Amino acid sequence: MTRRQSVTFATSLVVPLGFVALSLPSSLFAAAPTFGQPTISGIQGVGFEEDLRLDPMNPNRVYTSVPGSLSSNTSWIWHSEDGGKTFKWVTAGLAKVGKPTSCAGGGDTEVAVDNAGHLYFNDLTLANFSTARSVDHGATFLCSNAGVPDAAVDRQWYAVDGDPTTGDGMGTGAGHNIYLANDEIGPGGVNCPVSGVGNNELAMYRSPSPLGGAASAGIEFGPGYKISGPILVSCDEGIMGNNEVSPVATKTGQPLTTGGQPIPLSTAVKHVYVIHDDASFSKIFIGRCFPVPFGAVATPNMSDPSGLNCVDLPVASFPGSKTGGNFPTMAIDKAGNLYAVWEQAPLNGSGQISGDTVLKFSFSTDEGTTWSPSITIPTPGLHNNVFAWPAAGDDGRVDIAFYGTPAIADPNDSTCGTAGGHLGGPDATTGIWSLYMVQTLNGHQTQNGHPSPTFTLPILAGEHYIHKGTIQTVLGGQCGNRTLGDFLQVRVGSHGEAQISYADSNNVDEPFAPHGMYVKQNGGTGLFATSSPVGGDPILLNAASDPSGDAKRETNGVTSANIANLDILQSSFSQPTAANCNPAGTPCYRVKMTVQNLSLTPPAPDTVAVWLTQWLAPADPNCMSVAASCKNGGKNPFVYFEFDSNPSSLTPTSCWSGENAAFTIGGGVALTYPGLKQIKGPGCSYVPGYHGTITIDVPIADVSVDGSSVGPNRLYSVTGSTMTLPAPAESNPPDVHGNFHAFTGPIGGVLFDLIDVVRAYDFVPGAGGGGGGGCHTADGSGDEAGSKGGKARFDMHEDDCNPQSDREDFSDPSSGTDFHATQTDSVAFDTVAHSVTIAGWGTNNGLAVAFTIVAVDSSLVPPGLFSITLSDGYTNTGNLLDGSITLH
Repeated sequence: MTRRQSVTFATSLVVPLGFVALSLPSSLFAAAPTFGQPTISGIQGVGFEEDLRLDPMNPNRVYTSVPGSLSSNTSWIWHSEDGGKTFKWVTAGLAKVGKPTSCAGGGDTEVAVDNAGHLYFNDLTLANFSTARSVDHGATFLCSNAGVPDAAVDRQWYAVDGDPTTGDGMGTGAGHNIYLANDEIGPGGVNCPVSGVGNNELAMYRSPSPLGGAASAGIEFGPGYKISGPILVSCDEGIMGNNEVSPVATKTGQPLTTGGQPIPLSTAVKHVYVIHDDASFSKIFIGRCFPVPFGAVATPNMSDPSGLNCVDLPVASFPGSKTGGNFPTMAIDKAGNLYAVWEQAPLNGSGQISGDTVLKFSFSTDEGTTWSPSITIPTPGLHNNVFAWPAAGDDGRVDIAFYGTPAIADPNDSTCGTAGGHLGGPDATTGIWSLYMVQTLNGHQTQNGHPSPTFTLPILAGEHYIHKGTIQTVLGGQCGNRTLGDFLQVRVGSHGEAQISYADSNNVDEPFAPHGMYVKQNGGTGLFATSSPVGGDPILLNAASDPSGDAKRETNGVTSANIANLDILQSSFSQPTAANCNPAGTPCYRVKMTVQNLSLTPPAPDTVAVWLTQWLAPADPNCMSVAASCKNGGKNPFVYFEFDSNPSSLTPTSCWSGENAAFTIGGGVALTYPGLKQIKGPGCSYVPGYHGTITIDVPIADVSVDGSSVGPNRLYSVTGSTMTLPAPAESNPPDVHGNFHAFTGPIGGVLFDLIDVVRAYDFVPGAGGGGGGGCHTADGSGDEAGSKGGKARFDMHEDDCNPQSDREDFSDPSSGTDFHATQTDSVAFDTVAHSVTIAGWGTNNGLAVAFTIVAVDSSLVPPGLFSITLSDGYTNTGNLLDGSITLH
């Protein structure tokens, strides 16, 4: 087998930036969750408050959405068809812009998927909600600009019971409903403590109704049930969190009198719950609703104009403290137990935050009728925690994701500090914020009458910190940095694994253009006992392969045929010696891309094609420089090769480096990638034809965070992609202010259609001959589950000091796969994760393919794991059924 080009070793280099040292001895939490590769889900658009939904019909299909802005009339929906490895806009999205429906929007967004795989989308407008449904996974949508019979609505959430498209709105519609919960602005109490004049009312709606039937499911909703009390009187609604349908049907009905006992129903139904705080932000309530027949007369347990009966139940009260960071949230496990989570901070006599913002937790085992006293979730080392979101699985098993920081609030913060008369809290906490998750497996345990759930310590879920600065919250008076929006989300995958959508703002447009991000649990205990520990793809190092045949333009409701010259097979990243760089003597990164059949002409109607590789480079958490990269938390650098087919172009082929910018769409923005510095000469080269290659040597100083020629010890989420544009990417140079001085970062670049994306990987520098650490070897053979049943067999050997004996072989009879490596281009050992990533070329049944293999040591991380991805589309990952893997 051909000798590899480089060997890389990651030792202490893999310690993630921004991690707080929270770990206890591993024996105490041997099965604690671990997370895989963070994915840039938002290559296009932005990542402001990203929704997340999973398709129960297809475990590999993931949806996310974010709002653009009301003034842009644009929001976005992404889909992944490979389990979250790569994302693109749904096919209905308009070319270059991404707007998925013809209806108005741009405000808050929400998505949902029913148990038949239908996709529902809700987009806030100035007047109402635009509501939409797709029966073809986002290729086309039916929509309405008037989803509810109300106006002045805000912050919508969906919960689904069954398949609404098979209902007619008659009776309770059990198993055929989608529920919408939202605020109505103004009809709450005229004047309430803390919140002041003009307050919200919490409402819930049901679809379909008899008026529209199945055709209107998720598009038209019936009248709303006002949950939070008498109009213009009640102060019981601040802002609500999510709503969820219980998986357990019960006969709990509606009380006939306020505070009375529920009347038993004749037939069990699944209840839908919505959690919320009050206008003083010192109480938590939960609305418990169930469907009844639509009827003109409201008769408890029999009928209602809204098709719902609801009761609002108290969860917690904490005078002297305040919530609002940002929503209270809830989850329901498979046994029907309820869990409530919210942020809470103490107040001084002036109503200002006087201590840490902590996470509170309470549970109910009787459908929300009574609740346990709240407990504080332990987060040692973290002083401010916000945006908590729970998800539940089997009885008592709950995950909670959140952003946290070790920083404390600064009373002298010039914008939000308490010394200046402001509220303080997270809005006055300039810190390094990271994505964390905690897990409990006994979420409703009690001892001696007291709640006693136990939690893991906070687990870093996002590899590195994702935001530097303050965070805006209701708790702190909404004067902090708003770039992350109001929430993140966690959902439970088909094997009980946590899947999280979040944002990463560490780039030059930090105040307004974060990347949408996604990460999935890949090890440790999951929320389903029968499938724990969960398995998943490890983090790749230095290279990744991509299936052929997936380079398609998906816009305007049309999916093109595969575009071979934009079809990436492999992406790799290395750091040759300076003497081997182009130009020689200049320290460089070498970025290489192999495509199916490299010709240059882009597909019509566009005239420019771009082959781009980008990555995330967080700044040192302790940096104190005035440089923008330090202030903004890092950079999003990139390099690209470009072909301009315009006959007037003086340089049809060129290479560029730069960092992201944003292009204005109305009053909002979408991410762009305009080159700032051209790479000339042999540092920009390509080889056309079958399995053609593009190789770019970029000076490290041009893409490093601090301008140094010595790069960091790790680059994150390296992502290769191809795109088409109507003009060269660098033809609209970014301006610090652009046309709108409201934007404080670079505005420019050119909008594009995304054609192909390679799954992300990390780059760890250091090549050749053991890197001063002696020889490394990887040996393994054994079986894992085949992709379609039975067993798949692997055999591997890598030896730095004796490469002649290297081999990688794999067979999976269930899929007809018979792979043998012929060339190894990259080997990267991670001595912290106890894994090796191997990338190169081989044959599958005699046909040439690119491959990426990841193997995890079976003695150090039992039972071991083997993962293989081939460019012909075959992929398989699994724990070892027998055999072993040993890394030295």
